[in-house]
Amino acid sequence: MDYPDFHGKSIWVLAHQDQPDPSVLEDLMMGGYQLQPAAIRKSSPLHPPQGTDLALLDLAVSTQDAMTSIMRLREDYQGPLAVLDEHSNERRHILALEIGADDYLQKPVSSTMLSARIEALLRRYQFTDVEPHAVINLGDLAIDATRREVTHAGRIIPLTTVEFKLLWHLARNAGSIVSRNDIHMALYNREYNGIDRSVDMYISRVRKKLNDNPANPKLLKTIRGDGYLLVSCAA
Repeated sequence: MDYPDFHGKSIWVLAHQDQPDPSVLEDLMMGGYQLQPAAIRKSSPLHPPQGTDLALLDLAVSTQDAMTSIMRLREDYQGPLAVLDEHSNERRHILALEIGADDYLQKPVSSTMLSARIEALLRRYQFTDVEPHAVINLGDLAIDATRREVTHAGRIIPLTTVEFKLLWHLARNAGSIVSRNDIHMALYNREYNGIDRSVDMYISRVRKKLNDNPANPKLLKTIRGDGYLLVSCAA
């Protein structure tokens, strides 16, 4: 399979210290990326620079400050977000993924692995199969592909590009079970490898944003052993 060349993509590198880790910046520059380093300050808004293709958050702070930074980023940035962290606490990693990070790498990480994960994330966010002039209405749920906007019961639901792409694919097949393999093909243009759990993570995020009880979902259901189903009349 031929993959696109992501060299020259713009990466917004954020850190709580005055400058991100110099070794990380050097690895990214060697990988051919355009860098936009920035320091996170409590009094300053986190608005992505124009043309940002991916945000990379370099964490070296307490869990509370780290999670606050991820949530602040997600207020105004819906693109791919990877986190670098020197902490090995598994609960911290899981929490970061649950509240908005798309990938999580523990430092130290090799330049080869860093580049591979960035390119995988950029591929994941490619948006190629949504009709440009289409709206799907399922009861109280409306999905507008032209505006890339989702509303539920009159409330705008902020979704990342991958979350929107996932919901769109399920909505196009509303009332039918969609297999994990089909979702992987729709999101990543590759078959499910039996290991990757990213779809579960995105399903969980979409449910949370739609206020769909994960213990007893009424809108986005898990069909054990088969896949997922978006009900055809989402009221």
